[in-house]
Amino acid sequence: MESIVTIRLGLQRVYHCCRSPDKPRLSMIGVEVQVAASIQSLPAPFHHDGSLLYLCQIGYDDEASMDKVVKGRVWKYGDDVNTDVIFPGKYTYTVNDPAEMGEHAMEDLDPDFATKVQPGDVIIAGKNFGCGSSREQAAVCLKVKGVGAVIAPSYSRIYFRNGVNTGLPLITSKEVQEHFESGDEIEIDFDKGVIKGAKGEWSFPAFSDFVFGIMDAGGLIPYTRKRLGIDA
Repeated sequence: MESIVTIRLGLQRVYHCCRSPDKPRLSMIGVEVQVAASIQSLPAPFHHDGSLLYLCQIGYDDEASMDKVVKGRVWKYGDDVNTDVIFPGKYTYTVNDPAEMGEHAMEDLDPDFATKVQPGDVIIAGKNFGCGSSREQAAVCLKVKGVGAVIAPSYSRIYFRNGVNTGLPLITSKEVQEHFESGDEIEIDFDKGVIKGAKGEWSFPAFSDFVFGIMDAGGLIPYTRKRLGIDA
């Protein structure tokens, strides 16, 4: 007898399939879920061959690569920008599409952000950026809006990990805040580890090869897929 199984994968996106008692395992290590041969209709990003259900992608671009140089304008904020204002909690379980998440980016802090931010723009903030809830959407919403990087003296530990996992560059620097205002032009060279503005240049700690590899791949899921040699 088959039973209905709910699969919840990142970004709160939920799908259902049938599972037989003789195939009880749901494994999220790697990218496969063991299911029954009679799988119900499933939307992309899933593919199945009759016995295995493969996760192709959820909110990530397998063909993405990190821009080594980003140029844009500054959006400047203060200390303790928490995840509730980056991505409001009221949308956590109702907004599942990454593009729609972007439309609510910074909504409770800066209502103009989502409609005016341009690809390559950079957020410069104070200490403890991303504090509060650990929701992944607070990193995803900035990534899908094309934010080139966030620069802050420090980050919430979990937010930093979410940023890396979604391919959002988070630069640690406490030197640049006083030299930029909202609307200023900024350039970041990730290979050289240099931030450039009208008032000068500042260096920042280079990402480790491992972290850079994840971000260059577009996030942890496409990075893992490439490492495992799994095609989309």
